[in-house]
Amino acid sequence: MASLYKKRNVWYISLMVNHQRITRSLRTKDYSTAKTLKPIVETSILQELTGITKTCLDLPFPKLVQRFLQAKHPWSQSTYDLNKYILNAHVHDKPLPSNPSSRATHIRHINQCWKWGLKHNLVKHANLIPGDTKGESRVRVYTEKELNLIF
Repeated sequence: MASLYKKRNVWYISLMVNHQRITRSLRTKDYSTAKTLKPIVETSILQELTGITKTCLDLPFPKLVQRFLQAKHPWSQSTYDLNKYILNAHVHDKPLPSNPSSRATHIRHINQCWKWGLKHNLVKHANLIPGDTKGESRVRVYTEKELNLIF
């Protein structure tokens, strides 16, 4: 038998199965909605535990990239374009750039996609690329003429 409880104005369902507590958010602040969702979510949890339903889709990376780019993100158009370029290049097996800062940007965006897939239960395992994700800082070299203009 599952129980409902409220935490920070959001309703949760808690269920004990095989001496293990399983808790899921119902993502609602309304008690009547939580009561309506309780049997549905309880059945869903039991089906997952018994193996009747499979929760993880385990998508291949190209499909994950499609889902990632189609999802609603608070990105500007240029950020979307950068993500699309980097992820599609990786899907088509293009090597990572040799420039350390560009390489770090590519690694960061590819790993972001994998982590998003894990968070949304679309992959079982993230094939994260190890390496530097910060890159090198730019070094500005001033000429004497530029120094005279500054000071």
